[in-house]
Formats: sequence, C-alpha cells, structure tokens
Amino acid sequence: MLDTDVTVEPGLEPDEGPARFNRRRLVRWVAILTIGIVVVLAIWQDPLYAGHS
Repeated sequence: MLDTDVTVEPGLEPDEGPARFNRRRLVRWVAILTIGIVVVLAIWQDPLYAGHS
C-alpha cells in the first residue's frame, strides 16, 4: 500500500512582510514605465501618420 501523506513545504519564497512596495513590485513598475517611455519617444520620433499627406 502506498503512503500518500506527503508534507509540502509552506512556501518556496521567503516572506517579505507587509511592505507596500517590495523589490519585485518596484522592478515591475520600473520596467513598465521604461517601456512606456520608450514607446512614446519612438512614436514622437516617427509618427504613424508621417507618410500620409
């Protein structure tokens, strides 16, 4: 007979506490803002309507 009672570790990542902005969230927001700024600058440099008169 197989023993199916297996203890699972409660979490693989360390608890970061109740901080409002943890490191992962900060890195995500910086990446989103950077990509957004680059997209806006690219559109300003070569607008989509530039070829149409």
